[in-house]
Amino acid sequence: MKGLVHREILKLPRGQRKVAEYVMERPHEVAVCSGSELGERTGTSESTVIRFSYNMGFTGYPALQKAIREELYTPESGFTDYQDDKLTIGEDYRIYEKVMERDQRAISETAKGIDPVQFDRAVREILTAGNLSVIGLRASYPAASWLALMLRFVRDGVQVMHPQAEDPALSMVRTDSNSVVIVFSFHRYLKETLEITSLAKKRGAFVIGISDSLSAPVSAYCDVLFSIESGSSTVDKAAPLFSFLNALVAAACVKNPAEVKKRQEAAREIDNGFYYVEGI
Repeated sequence: MKGLVHREILKLPRGQRKVAEYVMERPHEVAVCSGSELGERTGTSESTVIRFSYNMGFTGYPALQKAIREELYTPESGFTDYQDDKLTIGEDYRIYEKVMERDQRAISETAKGIDPVQFDRAVREILTAGNLSVIGLRASYPAASWLALMLRFVRDGVQVMHPQAEDPALSMVRTDSNSVVIVFSFHRYLKETLEITSLAKKRGAFVIGISDSLSAPVSAYCDVLFSIESGSSTVDKAAPLFSFLNALVAAACVKNPAEVKKRQEAAREIDNGFYYVEGI
């Protein structure tokens, strides 16, 4: 798509050039915004966006969007990239050192990209929200589940959304302007995640996004967005992702120590002799 637009841009009227430049620079946003929204963002109009779509050879703006989505969201799988990358390491018997050293660099790079003001805002919202929901589908589910589990040591009202087990619309009944939704959205970006997040935003929730790019599709619905950009594949983001989540939980614990201690003691009383085998 970018190559097509680049070839045709000089033939376009001034207004359509603005649209063309936006499409080349921010394709992830174009993939999820309406024609009228794109017109507003480019200082043009919906009719200009439609004419631009025609000039690119499409039957309309929806067809252009479809082409952008297919180009962005259907490349090789993350595991293919992961495997290819690991093959470059070779068959060194100390491969664990090389992989773990890469993970250390990835964690360091991710930490440098975190905005401290946005981080503090996210922690504050997590602690003060009336209820807190975490969304992470498919490969993102383990991270979402772990985060929800750890945040339950910090506060009440933490839940993981399960769209496969319950109607998302029913889940949204309890989501309002006093809610916080934490959403995981990594390449390849799932439409279902975006639809649920969009609905949460419409209901007034404060949305904290965790993705692999600040221009990922979910960015259109986030109040705060953190990017885990390290690594050549989605699989390689596991180390910096969980390190970031650990930092998020740690900050919440530090800001709410009395509540955390009280909840730990209550959990310890319940755990005693219930989950674990005595004397082992």
